[in-house]
Amino acid sequence: MHISLNSGVSLSLISTKQFKTTRIAVDLIAPLKSEALTKHLLLASILENSSQKYPSQKILSEELARMYGAGFGVSTERKGNIHALSFNLECVNERFLGTADQLLEQGIDFLKEIIFKPLLAGKHFDSKTFNRQRQVLADYISSAKDDRQLFATLELNNIFFKDDGQACPSFGDIESLNKITNEELYKYYLECINNDQVEIIISGDITVEKAKTLVSNFNFSDRQPKKVPLFYTQPPQKKVKERIHHLEISQAKLNLGYSLPVYFQENKYYAALVFNDLFGGQPLSKLFVNVREKASLAYYASSSYDSFRGFLAVKTGIEAQNKNQVLQIVNQQLEELKKGHVTGKEIETAKRSLINSYLSQLDHQGVLLSRALFNGLLNKELQENEWIKRIESVTVADIAEIAKMVHLEAISFLDGEVKNENN
Repeated sequence: MHISLNSGVSLSLISTKQFKTTRIAVDLIAPLKSEALTKHLLLASILENSSQKYPSQKILSEELARMYGAGFGVSTERKGNIHALSFNLECVNERFLGTADQLLEQGIDFLKEIIFKPLLAGKHFDSKTFNRQRQVLADYISSAKDDRQLFATLELNNIFFKDDGQACPSFGDIESLNKITNEELYKYYLECINNDQVEIIISGDITVEKAKTLVSNFNFSDRQPKKVPLFYTQPPQKKVKERIHHLEISQAKLNLGYSLPVYFQENKYYAALVFNDLFGGQPLSKLFVNVREKASLAYYASSSYDSFRGFLAVKTGIEAQNKNQVLQIVNQQLEELKKGHVTGKEIETAKRSLINSYLSQLDHQGVLLSRALFNGLLNKELQENEWIKRIESVTVADIAEIAKMVHLEAISFLDGEVKNENN
């Protein structure tokens, strides 16, 4: 259930007795901008570790323990054309504790303290906290290159996407981090609090009336947030872009980026899910069976589908000298799907895999909150049985149609030949 509370502020309620906990998410949502990626992640780190009332991580942790071990975190997410700063709290439903403590009310008060009363020193964040968290983030960004698969993935994004906000790593970059001042970051946070679209989501055994009463305590002001299309689209690239890196690695990384202009919950979306599962999305997929098992050319081979950006990625770990042969076999598997060369058993396995994964996720409250967020943003809500029905209705012709829409546009290759690194 999605309810508009006031201008730019909405509540989504998942009223359920399935869980012994109540989860609350407060998402500040803004149009994606490359210059804000690093700011968002630094803000998340600062806000997660302190506030005026809880000035240290130790004191903050003690408060969560007092609330019978409540869970808390601040995170960021880039999805399509939006960027979210998300405050999350999970607390036990007091009915299972035999206590008179109003834990949900306490949780709302805790989140309100974190969001609206960060630890400050004048017109900026506490300097010690700011400097410490900036160094932690700097260390993390610097270590990204050491994770070779992550580095290959980031390079693929950088080649494939034309928009800086999509091409940059979700955690930003060291150059942007070094430019952020304490005063600037606090000013930016005030802009987020006052201007961003606010989506509040609650999952638990709670009525609509109580949920509305509780979230009204946040006192978010009316705002007119900038509206952007949720899905990122870009014109197809006629020429395949390729980038090769020479890094010292024991296993070469070959990643491929394809455009697949089918988006979340659109008509062809369900066929795209089945296609991806058949192509490289699970252990019995064509990529895994033919590239890794039959040809023994890869340590791993898989595909993933980003339905908010129309992006299909293939990731493989191979011996560098096998690059062209692997490319050929990957292309053959795509051609097979274009021709509809897939057995009934393969399709049924893919559908069962997707449906089982979907149903298992219903047992995770965090997943339900994420789904509710995007259902609210799209003003769509698909019931469980309807989702399953649409997956089951996908045909061989539907899969072939999706395969024909897939277009290779970018190649990222880490070959391990360090002798050419500086050439």
